[in-house]
Amino acid sequence: MSKRSLRIAPHSLTWLLASLLLVAASWPAGVRAQGSDRDSWQRVPEVMAALAIGAGSRVADIGAGTGYFTSHLAREVGADGRVYAVEISESELSRLRRLAEDEGLANIEVVRGETDDPRLQAQSLDAVLVVDAYHEMIEYEAMLAGMYSALRSGGRLVILDLVPSDGSTSRDGQVDRHRIGIDLVEQEVRAAGFEILDSDPQFTKTGRGRGQWMLIARRPVRNGP
Repeated sequence: MSKRSLRIAPHSLTWLLASLLLVAASWPAGVRAQGSDRDSWQRVPEVMAALAIGAGSRVADIGAGTGYFTSHLAREVGADGRVYAVEISESELSRLRRLAEDEGLANIEVVRGETDDPRLQAQSLDAVLVVDAYHEMIEYEAMLAGMYSALRSGGRLVILDLVPSDGSTSRDGQVDRHRIGIDLVEQEVRAAGFEILDSDPQFTKTGRGRGQWMLIARRPVRNGP
């Protein structure tokens, strides 16, 4: 997802184009191949800890793409939990449904989002995860508002995205390269009303030199009824 005004950029038809370059064309074999490679560098346990979720939690994977994190989340929250895999591309929605069926994950619900609305129920979630998709959100302000609304008091928002490959400070310049800087995103997340809990400007690094940063935020805890 990238944020210029939350519609998919003309050069990008899905939120997870960068992630799709990591997978083989076949499905689900390609996704499994991706998973075995990605597991070596993605630091999934740390991501789950950042989300502060467990059995019975309700979490959204926004820009779920091939479902790599969706399946991890489904196993983390268990049968009593719920994972909402949000995408806008019909091909990705179909793949996510097939993933849930093939892997027997009945706790996954596939959601067709809009470019300006994740279409999630208000105050229904314990956490929201956005991986390699935030930079594809054109209408990012509206999307952040939708995430904020969907989270319960104290619910967490965890964003991972690709570290910019050059020194460009322009948002458009970064997004054109399918990346975005953590400092810029932190400003946008704060402006949406979230509290920043932690950040890591170099959370992962792949064998090809590409890396991700991670930002951990939360909807402020409400005191009183």
